Amino acid sequence: MIKRHCAADEWFELLHVLNFDSVRRRMSVIVRSSSGERLLFCKGADSSIFPRIVSGKVEQVKARVEQNAVEGLRTLCVAYRRLSEAEYQEASLRLDEAKLALQDREQRLAQAYDVIERELVLLGATAVEDRLQEKAADTIESLHKAGMKVWVLTGDKMETAAATCYASKLFRRSTQILELTKKRTEEQSLHDVLLELDRLVLRQRSMSGLSVDCLDFGLIIDGATLSAVLKANQEGAASCNYREIFLEISRNCSAVLCCRMAPLQKAQVRERQVRELQIVKLIKASKEHPITLAIGDGANDVSMILEAHVGIGIMGKEGRQAARNSDYAIPKFKHLKKMLLVHGHYYYIRIAELVQYFFYKNVCFIFPQFLYQFFCGFSQQPLYDTAYLTLYNISFTSLPILLFSLVEQHVGVDALQRDPSLYRDVRKNSLLRWPVFLYWTCLGVFDAVVFFFGAYFLFDNTTFTSNGQLALDTHHWTWINHFVIWGSLLFYVIFSLLWGGIIWPFLNYQRMYYVFMQMLSSGPAWLSIILLVTVSLLPDVIKKVLCRAMCPTATERAQVRPRRASRSRNVFL
Repeated sequence: MIKRHCAADEWFELLHVLNFDSVRRRMSVIVRSSSGERLLFCKGADSSIFPRIVSGKVEQVKARVEQNAVEGLRTLCVAYRRLSEAEYQEASLRLDEAKLALQDREQRLAQAYDVIERELVLLGATAVEDRLQEKAADTIESLHKAGMKVWVLTGDKMETAAATCYASKLFRRSTQILELTKKRTEEQSLHDVLLELDRLVLRQRSMSGLSVDCLDFGLIIDGATLSAVLKANQEGAASCNYREIFLEISRNCSAVLCCRMAPLQKAQVRERQVRELQIVKLIKASKEHPITLAIGDGANDVSMILEAHVGIGIMGKEGRQAARNSDYAIPKFKHLKKMLLVHGHYYYIRIAELVQYFFYKNVCFIFPQFLYQFFCGFSQQPLYDTAYLTLYNISFTSLPILLFSLVEQHVGVDALQRDPSLYRDVRKNSLLRWPVFLYWTCLGVFDAVVFFFGAYFLFDNTTFTSNGQLALDTHHWTWINHFVIWGSLLFYVIFSLLWGGIIWPFLNYQRMYYVFMQMLSSGPAWLSIILLVTVSLLPDVIKKVLCRAMCPTATERAQVRPRRASRSRNVFL
């Protein structure tokens, strides 16, 4: 129904709906007016409507659409076509046959739509403001400061997408924009444009002497040019590798805008049927093999979300398809900041420490058994009682590190949100690399050697060392941490007293009978325990002190600020 202010309302009967799809970039309806006339109304992107126009104020509408796009408005063009009785019957028959097809239904529908949506008369264009979500600009700026490369994949016009990027602070006024668009490749060959941009980026980098993260370039590429770049590379049409040049240019840019993208181009690098290389797999397959995260809120983003290492769906007005197919779902885009910079930071630290600590404490516990074989004639006699072998990982040392991996906060939440650059300290899997693993392994070997040879005539007691090492690494102390760490040590003492102080009837022999009590009654044994624990923890203490004094990381500097602030408050109080 059409409501008019100065005339009677006009009613239309809906006959057919030609549904929207992202390949056609348009949708149509066939209606019948009250006078019996049949009309086709079509709306869609200007790039899909204008080629099918046969009459109307095309140039005037084009100029208006371009102006609205530069202002950041999302535009749609509207056109119509009058259908004769014969044309309507033919169109209706095509649509019914395509809908009833058992094979290739989508392809037949697309062919029917293509035949019907032609010879259109341009009515005009619409422009709406698609406002950014609350704090979207602040979130994108924080991700950039954290060292993340942000790629925007959109189906919007280049002008609309660029205006949105400036509004969201993805591009700044100082950003040097590099264009790789169809308009430019029509003026120059694709080969020349790629090499020119590559030389420009490398020359600027060599002249400034800055790292890749400090370069302020922004790349804009449209879907047609991207397909041409990757298709030429795939077919071997040029002597140079277009894909590698494109990735090198992108790697030196702080942000990349891909406009006029189809959903398949968002998702995969290679589609064998259509021979198109696509974005997310392209990035994953690059030399650096970066971790990719895709975030979207619509059905068109599902393929991209599924392909990325981490997929995040926003529960928005466009449905919940993205949220249902994602690894994580969030209500608004602004929540991405806390999710990555706080929770992502925390859980990487926790998991990395958990993995390294499990290796450390087992090396610390088992290596003395290896050394003991040199003193027992390789008779395969165990150094430890079977009860201690069983309970070491289960009861004596497991709970403290498991709690650490759940509640540790090496830096406060406010500090991580206030200073996104702290995220750079944990980028590129920095805490699970070989140097860090070798450090923990050597530390475990050192502690094992110290306790074995230092306590040659005493029982090896690595429980104190393992839990003491974890106490050094804990920054966020709660009553649960105190309870678990010191409780594990207390449990070890109580268990040793009970295990060695009572004659258990179900044991044929007791190797540890009264041994622990005898050790506790010896003054030299107490001094040896204190000395050996101190010596074993000393290397890590020295390393932490020297690193913080000589070359502290941003995270270590952030850990010091709250303490200084609290001291200054105490002085004023």
